[in-house]
Amino acid sequence: MRSAVFLSALLGLAMPCGAALAASNTPNQPEIQLRMPARGSYNGPIINGIAKARFSNGDMYQGEWKNGKPDGIGTMSYMLGGSYEGEWKNGKRNGKGVMTFAGSERRAEVRFVDDQRVDVDAERVSAATASARFWLLSGDEPTGSHIRNKVVYSTLPLDRGFDELTPDQQRLVRSTYPALDAGDQPPYPLKGGKELYKLLVQMIRRMELMEDILVYVAVDAEANVTSVTTMTTMDPKLRDLIAAGAGLIKYKPAQCGGQPCAGVVPFNLHLRTLL
Repeated sequence: MRSAVFLSALLGLAMPCGAALAASNTPNQPEIQLRMPARGSYNGPIINGIAKARFSNGDMYQGEWKNGKPDGIGTMSYMLGGSYEGEWKNGKRNGKGVMTFAGSERRAEVRFVDDQRVDVDAERVSAATASARFWLLSGDEPTGSHIRNKVVYSTLPLDRGFDELTPDQQRLVRSTYPALDAGDQPPYPLKGGKELYKLLVQMIRRMELMEDILVYVAVDAEANVTSVTTMTTMDPKLRDLIAAGAGLIKYKPAQCGGQPCAGVVPFNLHLRTLL
């Protein structure tokens, strides 16, 4: 059997995964699916009024809803740290609000238009960087061939720490954090995610997997792993193995105002076995 682990994004840049949970006081409504831009998704009844809902990536929204989307005044608390409290329109941050920034917990007034922050200069990522593919090759060469199998791919280099990434790749990493202050850095695997992915390849080599899993690794200001949270429907034993592997990797801490601070590293894993 030849197996492969495919990663559509190293740091949760692509699709959400995991089941969504929602709570509202308006039962028996038609159900919808709402996908937040580059974030999680909400599956549940069409909500109007005031309600609370958890998105598939763990983000929690509480506030005003209209036709099943955040609309009006509400607060989104992010799994990657920080929160936004302010104006929403049609499911997007739109208008004035207050951001609590990840890591530093500093608060500042911000302004959004169509989910894009406009009170600071926007950091743009080139299309080439956003669509890049970096592969991890298997250590086994097929019989009679010197070509190794491609087993993992990511939009970011798998064997480089944050400081080794290009400025555009660093912007790509930062763009996954919805509440990161300008100039701050998120935590990151010290030598890239290669060691975790090598572990995953070995783990599923004899398993037929079609699984998605979100892994959130909390790292303190001294680069110690303080917790690992997983969101998946996969077998608990496999989930715990992946969480243990993610917790054993060494990380660099986040940087808030030039000083080490706590933060969260997300791994958005799409595991697929090819026979």
